[in-house]
Amino acid sequence: MSNQEIPNICKSDSFIKDILSKKSFYAEYQPIVDIKTLEIIGYEALSRFKYNGSNIPPKDVFEYCHKNVDLFFALEMDMKKHQFKNRPENAKLFINFDPHVFYKRDGANDVFECFSKHTNFVIELVENSHQSVNIELLIDIFRKFDYKFAIDDFFQDNTLLSIFLLNNCDYLKLDMGILKELKANRSFYLIVDGLVNFAHSNDKLVILEGIENEIDLQIAKDRNIDLLQGFYFEKQFIRK
Repeated sequence: MSNQEIPNICKSDSFIKDILSKKSFYAEYQPIVDIKTLEIIGYEALSRFKYNGSNIPPKDVFEYCHKNVDLFFALEMDMKKHQFKNRPENAKLFINFDPHVFYKRDGANDVFECFSKHTNFVIELVENSHQSVNIELLIDIFRKFDYKFAIDDFFQDNTLLSIFLLNNCDYLKLDMGILKELKANRSFYLIVDGLVNFAHSNDKLVILEGIENEIDLQIAKDRNIDLLQGFYFEKQFIRK
């Protein structure tokens, strides 16, 4: 199967059903590291798909599933159960969460029942969260159950910057594109430093994605970032 054929094969209900029935998915756990000690404090669980020996881009799978509420819900729930079951021991789990699962009747009950069976995890809200549900109500529920949450991919292109989410999150996760901008435009430091200072003043932690080398690591240290994620650490710690 060629790479050109892979995106097209995702665009059918039968393909998604086949993935579900064959359990053609797995979780990749990317380490999240404390900047001061360089010790792992947690892992982000990422959905991965492999079909007939070929890797399937997760974005293509999920984009198609958004068109079918039942299929999307089934896939999300199976992936979450798998990610929790196979999580690395004795570490916080950062788990991506797409509120589109609530579009299914009684979906919220099933989601929160799944969450209730686990501890020591952080919910990462995907970039479309603010558009897909009543986000204020969702955050109220998170607070009721004492769930911690992060804004994922903050500053990623084509996403909204929500003041409400910024004020209410526990973790601010800066998109990897920020590193590129910091290297190209020194005045961008002022924006990042302001966000970090705001986060620290409100008892939030800042995670920077995309750390690939010692230069990136030093930039993060200079900006007083708290936690790091990226290929630089995957080479040493990656688990599946």
